[in-house]
Amino acid sequence: MAMQDDRRDCPQPVCPRYQRAAEIVGRRWSAAVIRVALDGPVRFTEIRGAVPGLSARLLVERLRELEREGIVERVGEGAGGHHAYRLTQKGRALALVVRELQTWADAWERERL
Repeated sequence: MAMQDDRRDCPQPVCPRYQRAAEIVGRRWSAAVIRVALDGPVRFTEIRGAVPGLSARLLVERLRELEREGIVERVGEGAGGHHAYRLTQKGRALALVVRELQTWADAWERERL
């Protein structure tokens, strides 16, 4: 019986899928890029303008990573070869997570700013 009590005190192992998902979304700037793209296709310059402190180099890196993960995709091609980015179905499935994170931040991070 004591052995069962000991097991309850030990944390459950973290699912590898959960850990991978947390690392994808938790990379610096990734969640911000996803949040900006929630409202529909968005251009590179619009993302940069909406995320203070995000450099062009890091934005390119994050967009490439999110594309590789199937979370965002490039769409269209405007003047000068510019295109927009939009969330894929996989990316749109993160909407609830991103919005809940915003709710949490509004409730708990106010004192830090």
